[in-house]
Amino acid sequence: MTPRILPVLLFCVLSSGCLSDKTCSDQDRGCSPQAILMSILVSAPDGIYLYATNTSYNGKLAVLGTGSLDPSLNFICGQQRIFSNIIDTKCSKYAPLVSTSLTPAASLNTSYSDFPTTGVPIRGPFGTIIAQDYANLFAVDLEDTMVSAGIADQTVWSFSDGNGVYDTTNNCSNGDDDGSLSTFGSAGSTALKNQASWFNTGTRSCSELHSILCLCYVPTSGG
Repeated sequence: MTPRILPVLLFCVLSSGCLSDKTCSDQDRGCSPQAILMSILVSAPDGIYLYATNTSYNGKLAVLGTGSLDPSLNFICGQQRIFSNIIDTKCSKYAPLVSTSLTPAASLNTSYSDFPTTGVPIRGPFGTIIAQDYANLFAVDLEDTMVSAGIADQTVWSFSDGNGVYDTTNNCSNGDDDGSLSTFGSAGSTALKNQASWFNTGTRSCSELHSILCLCYVPTSGG
């Protein structure tokens, strides 16, 4: 990229002429000047990109898609991808980082057979490494907090213990309670990095509104 072109791109990205109401929603973080500029200037490193949903949900996470928890979570992550600020444009599939009775967060390949479990780093929106790979995500401390990697400081639903195993007690009735059943759900924090702590900081009432974490990945060969 020549020195003359760079100022033009900077002006275009930061000016209203490139970010009009016709093409970008005010809430579309994928259309933020920072995200667009990064995607132009930086070649996104290979990895599995972690993002939090822009929308917060009560514990009834099975409300979307087909109405059952696993497909609903996948639908949510796909729907919310456009609002994320991840710089990677190659990832095409999504996996929710929420445990269910069928798919624990630590065993996503149970339902996502094309998910890369080893050798591919987990990265924050702008490429910061959070874990060396998925196999290390729950096994050791994170390399950095998600907050430091570009994800907002927030509580997220996990329905898990700290090791990514489905919490059979605190799961908002397997994602079917909006608070009316007075159950609880396990939750984690994007501000922590300690193994066995960041994914389970305690339980929350299912009436509370929290985001969920999602992984955007390039499927393994044959996926």
